[in-house]
Amino acid sequence: MATMNLDDIDFDELDDYLELFQQDEVIKEALSQGVDLREYTQQIDDELRAAEAASVAQYVMNSADIVELHDEVQDCDNLLAKMQEMLLGFQADLGGISDEIRHLQDESIGMNVKLKNRRETEEKLQMYLDQITVAPSLVKTIDEGEVNEAYLHALVVLNGKLRYAALKNPDPLGSSFDLLPSQTAAFSDVENQLKKLKARAVARIREFLLAKINEMKKPKTNVQMVQQNTLLPMKYLVIFLADNAPEVENEFREVYAEAMSKTLVNVFRSYHSGLMKFCEEVATRTDVIVVDEQSLKGIFSSRVNLSKRNDTFSITEREKILETASAPPLILHVAQQEELKLPYEAVFRNMQQHLMDSATSEYLFLIDFCKPSNQQENVLRSRDLFLRVFAKALSLCLENMENYLFTCYDAIGLLLMIRLTYAQRLVMEKRRIPCLDAYFDRVTLLLWPRFKTVFDLNLMSIKNAKVKKLGPIDLHPHFVIRRYAEFASSILSLSMYTQQSQSSKARVYDPAIASAQMHENGAGDMVFNNLTVMRDEILSLLLRLSEQHENAKDKCVFLINNYDLVLTHFAERHVAFEEISKFEELLAGQREKFVEEELATYYAKLIQFVRQHEHVTLDESDTSATEGSQQADTAQIENIVHEFAATWKTGIETMNGNVMTYFSNFRNGMEILKQVLTQLLLYYTRFVETVKRSYQRPPSFNSEIVTTQEILYEIKKYSRSF
Repeated sequence: MATMNLDDIDFDELDDYLELFQQDEVIKEALSQGVDLREYTQQIDDELRAAEAASVAQYVMNSADIVELHDEVQDCDNLLAKMQEMLLGFQADLGGISDEIRHLQDESIGMNVKLKNRRETEEKLQMYLDQITVAPSLVKTIDEGEVNEAYLHALVVLNGKLRYAALKNPDPLGSSFDLLPSQTAAFSDVENQLKKLKARAVARIREFLLAKINEMKKPKTNVQMVQQNTLLPMKYLVIFLADNAPEVENEFREVYAEAMSKTLVNVFRSYHSGLMKFCEEVATRTDVIVVDEQSLKGIFSSRVNLSKRNDTFSITEREKILETASAPPLILHVAQQEELKLPYEAVFRNMQQHLMDSATSEYLFLIDFCKPSNQQENVLRSRDLFLRVFAKALSLCLENMENYLFTCYDAIGLLLMIRLTYAQRLVMEKRRIPCLDAYFDRVTLLLWPRFKTVFDLNLMSIKNAKVKKLGPIDLHPHFVIRRYAEFASSILSLSMYTQQSQSSKARVYDPAIASAQMHENGAGDMVFNNLTVMRDEILSLLLRLSEQHENAKDKCVFLINNYDLVLTHFAERHVAFEEISKFEELLAGQREKFVEEELATYYAKLIQFVRQHEHVTLDESDTSATEGSQQADTAQIENIVHEFAATWKTGIETMNGNVMTYFSNFRNGMEILKQVLTQLLLYYTRFVETVKRSYQRPPSFNSEIVTTQEILYEIKKYSRSF
């Protein structure tokens, strides 16, 4: 047995085997049972030898079957070899077919690229030919065809060709094959033909447009119908001119502006002249608040005519024009049939509305008709053309207004026109038509100074008033105060929001009117400040007029009637302003004075007694009062009692008659009568209390003292009218 060297042993491998053996279940079981491994190995070896011998014996027994199986396996191997050979042949054939398909695919891709290139070239060439060639039908249409929709289509085609020929760079779509269209050989053949065709088209367009302008110049032509039905559908004519003949387009603009300008001037001049036939004068230079009595007398009468030109100071029905500020303008033949009479503000409103409607129509037409590619440029050019068209018409309207304003003394009418201007400006803003903004500014600058001038004329008439020239002064409201009340209430109602517009009974005004107040640029404050100055001057004049009465009671009656007249007019106009509180304060003061004067006329002794003795009796206690210390004379008291008992009913009746006579306003008179009777009852009650405090026992005339219940009962008879 050969000896082994320890160096030849791989202990790592040995460890691996040992670990592997330890994991074997049989060995692990043997070790766990404490079996000797040598014996166990020998036992296993014997068992293997026995199994091998048995296996060999069994193999020998089945040798015939094994030989037969071997032959069958050999046959299968031969068959598989043949199949492998066949499959390899198939594989070789498929490889050839794949190469052929790949070749065909490459050829197909190449053909597709060639086809695509040919198609692109064909399309570009077709585009080029379409842009360059001039069809005989196009030439015939441009040269001989009627200017209609088909003609417009031909112009679109021609304009496309002209734009293509005028390119400064090669066509971005590639139709000119990186050449300028004008540099191509084909273009040189048709260049002259395109120029002639363009010239012919421009000439025919110019002829057509000028013919339509001449048609618009004819009398009684409906210009808007021509614009909407003829020119607007043909607006491409102007686009063609702008692209190819700018000088002709400018010529058309000039001719159109001149023709439309003359047409509009004639229209507005005729319309204004027609309206002025129905205009009636409301005020003249002498129609101011304060005038001499002689100016108010009729030709054949010496009486003062207070009804002369009522509309000068009172707005009456004139404010209704604000409700129709944006209504269509008046038709002249309708006004003639109805025989209308119009104040100038109605003429003004109709002129303004006609101007607004015409300007709106013209502006929208120009924006749409003159429509280049640049929208901002379009707006600017359209505005410029509009101003040239309307310049003379606007100047005419301003001139007519200035001529009227030179001789206008109607402050109410001027303020109405100011309100109308603001309202109409808002209407144009809602329409988004800014073309009349400068015109409205100019109108406003004309109206406000004239209003201030007319207002100052009325103010100066009050300042310079001579009382002796204003006629006899009676107890009734003076015509000057009536004029002031009408004037101030009308101005205020037009210059501010009123209580009427806030109440349930308010009139329904146009929203544009409701928002057109007088507070722009401080104009409203100017009106209110001037009215305050006028109020102070009229109050000063009223006091001077009252001095013409000799006694205090007549002065009170005169002032009360005039203050009440002013407040009545303010109430009718629903004016909410500090003017009301001022006049209410003055009216209350004069009413108190009148009450005292009226009672002093019939009950002077009773009132004097109360004033003299009331405070004395109040200072004394009832327990200390004696007959010797009585502050009131018994005879005097008894005389007052007798006199009052005999005359108190007659006095009340007389005072009632006086009040009815003195005060023209029934409601005002009833309030004053109520105040007089109430004050009488208070004086008498104080008198009775003073008498009671003056005596320890009821005096002998106690039975003659009228009770307050009797007086109250009598007062109630008159209070039914309150």
